[in-house]
Amino acid sequence: MQTETLVGLISGLGGAVIGAGGALLGAWLQQHHQAKTAKEQRRDERRFTAGRMALDMLIRLRRVAANRSEGDTESENAWVDELVEWTTTFDAALLVVPDGDEMRERMFEVVRHLGYYDVLGQTHSQGNGWIDATCMEAIEILSAFLREEALPPRSQPFVDRVGMVEAHLRAQTNPS
Repeated sequence: MQTETLVGLISGLGGAVIGAGGALLGAWLQQHHQAKTAKEQRRDERRFTAGRMALDMLIRLRRVAANRSEGDTESENAWVDELVEWTTTFDAALLVVPDGDEMRERMFEVVRHLGYYDVLGQTHSQGNGWIDATCMEAIEILSAFLREEALPPRSQPFVDRVGMVEAHLRAQTNPS
């Protein structure tokens, strides 16, 4: 075989191998990018769906709390049982929200204060206002998270309520 023909065959074969390798690498990179994009879309959908479910739970709690009846021990006990169940379910709903560590920390802080509505010597109406304001604080945090904005700072009314709870707890542990 002539040298020119042999060089041409080797060059052609080398070019084909390089071309095939490049095509395979390009296909793999494209598939990898598509899989990554699809995974991010599923995460974003889960984030929004789980966050929306938690937001709906807060809205329903506000509605139920506003309709609490006053003075009926049986309905108050049912309300307390329902609040405990709601809190447990709500905590679980927040735990499945992807990429929400800071939001969860803030939400757990807010929800932890829901149960203090009746231990501070408040009237029924003030207790309902406490629950409503606490829910609104949580709604603002969760809404900012779903809009992918920075979480809002703690509101002054919430900071005041936290101070009331802390003072109450200190008085309980040190009654002098």
